Amino acid sequence: MDNIRDGGLDHALQLSTRMLDAAGAGDWVNVASLQAECDVLLRRDHAADEAARMVLLELQRQHQSVTALVGQARDVIAQELGRHRHNHRALNAYLVSGEE
Repeated sequence: MDNIRDGGLDHALQLSTRMLDAAGAGDWVNVASLQAECDVLLRRDHAADEAARMVLLELQRQHQSVTALVGQARDVIAQELGRHRHNHRALNAYLVSGEE
């Protein structure tokens, strides 16, 4: 438990929670920044005990939630891009027909 309290996994969990909040708000720049900080902490050696296991399981759950939010955002962007392309083609067709 001391290894968790020394700033390693505990801090990673705090960053992960902030990352999940940022993802929920669509603040992807902040998500990326927090992910980088969290990754550094997770690469350290940690105790192989039940407390560390529980924190790691929570980190995994939060990561899955962030990944789901990323997927949803990607889908929305793909839809918006599709609409933009459709509108662009329609505008081009209108402009070309106006030249005739």
